[in-house]
Amino acid sequence: MPSYSASDTNTFSLEISNAGKLWLMLTAAFYVMFTLAPDSHSLMVQWPWVAFWQIGLLCPIIWLLSLIWHHHRLKMLGNGLDWLIGIATIGLILSIFGAEFKNQAFWNVWAVLGGFGALYALSQWLVIPQQRIQLLIKQGYLNIAFIVISLFLWLTQTVFPEISRLNGLKAFGVNIPFDFSVLELRNWAPIGHQNYVAGYLLLALPLLVAHLILQPNQRWLWSIGIVLGIVDLYTTSSKGGWLGLLGLFVCGLMILIFKSRISRRWIGIGSISSLTVLLVFLFSNNRLRQTFTNLTSGQNNNEFAYRWINTNVGGMMGTHHPLTGIGVGNVPLAYQKYRPVWAGQESELIYQLHSTPVQLFAEMGIWGILIMIGAIAWLIYSVIRYRPTNTTDQIFLSSLVSGLFAYAFMSLTDYQLDNISISGTLIIYFACLASLFKTEQKFPQPISIFYTGLGLIIAVMIWLIPIHRAWQLSSLGFFALNQDQIDPFISSLTQAHKIVPWEPYYSYQLGWNMGNIALTTQNPQQRQPLINESITWFEKGNIASPYQEFGRSNLGWLLLSQNSANAIDSFIEAIQLIPAKQGNFYGLGLSLLRQNKIELALDAIAFEVIRHPLFITSPIWRSARMQPLYLPIIERIYKLYDKLLINTSSIALKNHLYQSRGGVSWWIGDLRQARQDWDKNGTTLSKELLALTEAKNIPAKNIPATSSMNLLLEAFNKPESRTTLLKQAWITTKQEELPTSLEQQLSVSMANSKNFIQWLKENPPIIQYRNQRAGFGVNSRHIDGVQPYDFFPVVENLALATWFSEVFPSPIYFPEFDLALQPLHQEIMQKLKN
Repeated sequence: MPSYSASDTNTFSLEISNAGKLWLMLTAAFYVMFTLAPDSHSLMVQWPWVAFWQIGLLCPIIWLLSLIWHHHRLKMLGNGLDWLIGIATIGLILSIFGAEFKNQAFWNVWAVLGGFGALYALSQWLVIPQQRIQLLIKQGYLNIAFIVISLFLWLTQTVFPEISRLNGLKAFGVNIPFDFSVLELRNWAPIGHQNYVAGYLLLALPLLVAHLILQPNQRWLWSIGIVLGIVDLYTTSSKGGWLGLLGLFVCGLMILIFKSRISRRWIGIGSISSLTVLLVFLFSNNRLRQTFTNLTSGQNNNEFAYRWINTNVGGMMGTHHPLTGIGVGNVPLAYQKYRPVWAGQESELIYQLHSTPVQLFAEMGIWGILIMIGAIAWLIYSVIRYRPTNTTDQIFLSSLVSGLFAYAFMSLTDYQLDNISISGTLIIYFACLASLFKTEQKFPQPISIFYTGLGLIIAVMIWLIPIHRAWQLSSLGFFALNQDQIDPFISSLTQAHKIVPWEPYYSYQLGWNMGNIALTTQNPQQRQPLINESITWFEKGNIASPYQEFGRSNLGWLLLSQNSANAIDSFIEAIQLIPAKQGNFYGLGLSLLRQNKIELALDAIAFEVIRHPLFITSPIWRSARMQPLYLPIIERIYKLYDKLLINTSSIALKNHLYQSRGGVSWWIGDLRQARQDWDKNGTTLSKELLALTEAKNIPAKNIPATSSMNLLLEAFNKPESRTTLLKQAWITTKQEELPTSLEQQLSVSMANSKNFIQWLKENPPIIQYRNQRAGFGVNSRHIDGVQPYDFFPVVENLALATWFSEVFPSPIYFPEFDLALQPLHQEIMQKLKN
């Protein structure tokens, strides 16, 4: 094999530019497509897009192998970066061996190795400075395209429709402002989530600034890109994005102080002015402003709780498997196994842990920590020892380091390395930095690397083809289901399951859809066979994914009428995963009733009411089956409240219990007990409701109630304006138009009631629904199928559930409350074992 010396660099650069050009173009095409395609992150888990990015993943690897084959050489990254990649590779391989779900781990590790291949291929190509400059210029153009498309899609698909909807609500006399605290209104485009957009922009903005400085003929273009980019970042309302922007501001300031010849005085004036503008922008956003207010006032914020839960989960995953982690890609499957009891109803299901350090530690153990420390150390060391030979290199170095510094800040609050647009940008940045830092060209002659890489590709392709075949079959099956063709749907997903039995999505979709059809069919002869099939598929799904409360609880509801003993086991398993989940203790209670274990059943249902007090107002208690249980349940509820109050010294928990017990007392007509509790701690609405109950009927003008309650009282007392007032009350609470069917029910029920309290307690409309498992597809990494609903039927008093739910609080996140309940839960579980 021929040798290669440093003097041949220019010749080699020309050769290497021509070699593998097709694969370079294909790699670039897939990168651009998944950067600009709307909702690209979600498309990655939908057929046929999943096949596209997998093909795109192969392209840079084949590109790299073609370069090695053509030149019999491999250019190393240099300066120790190859060692870091080697450590990461070892950690990734070990994470597969340590993973409980090895197939999912290999799927994700393969994607990371493809990224490493892209890094080496790009580094091989970046032989001369001009290529590096041209690459960064093209990346700048792509950044501007991203920003323009982002704002266009957000305005046309989110903002304008929402403004039109809000203007429509004004016709009913209710003025609701555009609200960035609503997740769906933040700028998601084009990647699919506002945090991803913000992360990409943090990497993009410093590069645009570099082009602004270096290209005077196009400063108008880069200036527009920077301004629109900052506006784009604002529209994301991403707290992590603004944290990163402040980090970028600090980094830029340090560079100006130590590297610029500008007067310190002008740097100070410019810095203060820039910071003032940033703070004005920040506080003009209602979501960011509220976040700052919550922080300074010490108020609880569920979004911070969400990340705190995930940090704890990631820490437990990593410490339980320090040498391997739980396996790359295993977080969503193992999440509920490690989810703490005190998390309550917050963060029930998750795809990623919302922190890159936490995610890497959870998935790879100490290897994830080594990678992070190594990357930071490599960058700092390389920057310190680097001596730029020209201004262009210095400016590009400053921009790339600033972007990485800002992104590192944001990575503390989010994990985004699975986004092709973001990981692709990081690969480009590291390849350019490696090219800048390289002091000498090293070209080993490892032709064995070519054969090893080729063998790996062949092996992976053999493994991947069945997975993609199953994905295609499932897509066809869901298409058939949308056409109400049940048999083709069952056949397609059954085949998909047979090909990939370790993937729980197919068996869960079969189980849920067959169960749903059984519960809604008008043909009683079909119902039982479908339920039996549904039970079988849920059991298979639970084997493939043993830590999913979704599979356990829904199986329990299906088994309830079939095999109550097995239903008890399913509900117990569901409760152990998420004790606070609505309906699980009720389902356990019903299962115990069928086993004639009355005392235990009463205890279980009492726990349902304690955690979800609104349940005591459900119309199901009027049924012949449930009515005899009502008073015994009430007795147990009061005993539980007494026990909890005695066992706690927490003022916050006592206040919650007083409010909750007061609500139950008000509902059963014990107004004396309700007043005692609400005098200790009761919301304004609760006290107004109690005063109204004691007075039977009071004109709305005499009650300083909340706006929705005033509207309801006026609607009751003014039949001639009832329809309009009911619509206003609904819009004020729900921020959407009142459905016509509910409008009629509300009006008729009010007309048939003697007073407002009778309407609330005895004559309100009754609604029945099933809770949808939001995010089921995204967290399952498959979005081809339907979003399932729980089989647990929620039956509610519409008026109380809509306008008076705070009277019966069921906090999403209240660690003290759930920790106080846990010993009581364990008592009943111990009794069930005995």
